[in-house]
Amino acid sequence: MYFVIRRSSNNQYYFVIKSENHEIVATSETYIYKASAELTIDSIKREINYNSDVIDTTV
Repeated sequence: MYFVIRRSSNNQYYFVIKSENHEIVATSETYIYKASAELTIDSIKREINYNSDVIDTTV
C-alpha cells in the first residue's frame, strides 16, 4: 500500500491510497493545506503500515 498526494481542480490537496497492484483503495476528502493531508496520512500510516511510501505529485 502507498499514498499519492494530488491537487484537485480547485487547488486543494487530497490523497489516494493505492494497493501494491496500483488500484485505488480509497480517496480522501480535500484539504486546504498540504500539511493537513500529510498529517492525516501519517495518522493512517501509524495504524496500518508506517513504512508505506508517500508520493507527492504536487511538487
